[in-house]
Amino acid sequence: MSTLPILVVGSGPSGLVLALMLAKNGVPVRIIEKEPARFTGERGAGMMPRTLELYKILGTLPDILKLAKRTPMVWKYDPSDANKVVKKIPLVPSYEDTPQIPYSNILGLAQHLHEAILKEHLAALGVTVEGGTELRSFKDVGDHVDAEVVRHVDGKEVIYHIETPYLVGMDGAHSVVRKTLGLEFLGETIEEDNFAAGDIRVKDLMEVAHMWGNPTKAVVFLRPSGQDDRIVQFLIAGPEVDVPKVIASRESIIDKFYEITGRRDIVFEDLVAAFRYKPNIRMVKELRVGRVFIGGDAAHCHSFAGGQGMNSCVQDAINLGWKLALVYEGHSPSSLLDTYGEERLPVIAEMLGKTTELFNQNKSAPGEMKRGSELRQLGVNYRGSSIVYEDDVEIATEKGPGYNAGSEIAARPGDRAPGAPGLKVISGKETTTVLMHDILTPSHHTVLIFAGVSANAASEMRDVLQQLPAGTVRSILVLPKDTEGSSASDLAAKGLFDQVIIDTEGYAYSGYHVKEEPSVIVVRPDGIVGARVRGEAGLKKYFQNIFNL
Repeated sequence: MSTLPILVVGSGPSGLVLALMLAKNGVPVRIIEKEPARFTGERGAGMMPRTLELYKILGTLPDILKLAKRTPMVWKYDPSDANKVVKKIPLVPSYEDTPQIPYSNILGLAQHLHEAILKEHLAALGVTVEGGTELRSFKDVGDHVDAEVVRHVDGKEVIYHIETPYLVGMDGAHSVVRKTLGLEFLGETIEEDNFAAGDIRVKDLMEVAHMWGNPTKAVVFLRPSGQDDRIVQFLIAGPEVDVPKVIASRESIIDKFYEITGRRDIVFEDLVAAFRYKPNIRMVKELRVGRVFIGGDAAHCHSFAGGQGMNSCVQDAINLGWKLALVYEGHSPSSLLDTYGEERLPVIAEMLGKTTELFNQNKSAPGEMKRGSELRQLGVNYRGSSIVYEDDVEIATEKGPGYNAGSEIAARPGDRAPGAPGLKVISGKETTTVLMHDILTPSHHTVLIFAGVSANAASEMRDVLQQLPAGTVRSILVLPKDTEGSSASDLAAKGLFDQVIIDTEGYAYSGYHVKEEPSVIVVRPDGIVGARVRGEAGLKKYFQNIFNL
């Protein structure tokens, strides 16, 4: 078994999340970044509810919530009167939190602040991003990958080699890793639809987003950023907009804004970032070649519509991370890594279709995209995956769309693990109350055993779990809400389970659709239900797909 660190190329959210997943699983990791300093503008700012859930499991959510903001309203102005608001609409729909979906709404956070939080959590685990370090080439030599890396020191290039058991390219749309592998980036770049975009500081605070102009000629959109109260994100587009000319300078951006709106009462200060945005709608057909993987923007890119990109990148990283950790530690066969592409590629293909449809809709009605609830990504699922299992159900027949509204709260194998509040943890005479996503971890499979378990059945299940690699699985006995505390304490004292909890409000039983006992639900380290079974035979069958048994 190798002791060399896994090499992650690229320090955007996908690369940072992958590195954090690996580090939390005790796997050594190095993460390199070509740029000495990251882009400071607001890209990929929308954080979907599913991403928030995953960050709860990963342990980064409290810090995210300190800085993230709700999305603003959009004020649309009369094209003939730039001071007259004709419509006030939400930028995204609003939803009520529920016990099963505790984080229902989209939040905004500038990407560089997002990345800073992830870097802080990595640093706490002894991992730092190696900035100004460029991957030039690599070769898979069978038992490891040899990577040639260049670092600029005192104006000179210093070339050195890194040996790594696995290399993962999370290095963006122009990925060196993807190009070196020779993977086709199938799709198109829409040259005729391009935008002047970026970030600029305004003199006065903006609390809502604003839209002016006529889409048949030119429109301008300003919205508060997720990075600073006075920095706004701008978008200038339309048939009459010469994008290269507009972004040539701060002054040309401001002049175009005044030309379209006539609103000289809005005073601009320093320009943070400006760029030409051209929609790329592309994806690869495979995510693994031997010991080399790609993910995030290196594997798929799309229009900005729908805010799916960064969030999909995070899901790539978390899906790959736990599998790579188990294989690295020798607990699982290399074939487990093939399920990364098996599970993620269908979801990515569907995501590209949805965001392209929204983008085309936005061209005819800017700012009024009809974003469905599925874009919150709570229904993203892996039903039909070769490694999920349910007693007496042929999973292949259960495969559905990658974005499935029914998967949001169904708790079937391949679906997200729903939330559940009011879980009382029994430990001797002490009790604490937690949420379901507090119990889940990125380094364990969590086996939820819903009561009705006889001593014999419990012993049989414990025997199965004890055959699994140490430190990879936690068993939780979930007792119904009317259970006496003394009974729960007695069960906890027997030590048959890692944890005993009482479902004091009934949301675990109802949210996981437990209708008969015993019922056992296995949740993977990525917060996905891996199995629904009734006892030790089903448990064994599921874990045979995961571990070397």
